[in-house]
Amino acid sequence: MDTFISYSSDIKRTAGKIKAYLDNYGFNCFLAHEDIPPQTVWPAEILKALGKCNLFLPLLTPDFTTSFFCQQETGFAYCKKVEILPVMISKAPMGMIANIQAVRFNKKQFEKSCWKIVEHVAKNTSLSEPILDALIKEFGESGSYDDACERGEKLLNKFSFTRHQIMKIKKHIKNNSQINETRKARDEIFQFMKKHPSFFDDEFVNWYDNKSRTHMRY
Repeated sequence: MDTFISYSSDIKRTAGKIKAYLDNYGFNCFLAHEDIPPQTVWPAEILKALGKCNLFLPLLTPDFTTSFFCQQETGFAYCKKVEILPVMISKAPMGMIANIQAVRFNKKQFEKSCWKIVEHVAKNTSLSEPILDALIKEFGESGSYDDACERGEKLLNKFSFTRHQIMKIKKHIKNNSQINETRKARDEIFQFMKKHPSFFDDEFVNWYDNKSRTHMRY
């Protein structure tokens, strides 16, 4: 997925941190001050990035409303019918995007705010596949019981998955002892298996029950 982040120059550091966070989850963000090489014609590169983006993220601040480029970028995305998710940092959506529900962003709760963006997009079926693939990969790489619990709670029963994604999750449950030995993840995993009974036969459910009971790691 290609994501275009539109922002005013006064928050370029915050925009850079948001890009770094989202790129971990398959957003592939374009950020002008980081992604346009020196001696490049800026408007041409911006139009190129806008032309191929699947998601438009305007970071709304007072300076955003007075930025010539931000307003043009927003108008381009709106007319192209790109999926737009306003991110309300210190200003509500305005103009053509005034009626689009925004994600509230609190800089003091940076990770929680960024996660709200990830969660919202992961629930959008037209954009969700690369985001969910990244979350599933992260779950499968859980290196501790706490990781398995935290990532399982964030992932397993929050979203809709493809058949292939469910099979990936099943494989991770089977192969990662940090996932299948921890008591903390049991409820989430049992709920997930119950929601997808055609993928989890009695043999697998009983194996998981016995495996997790034997270890019962916290």
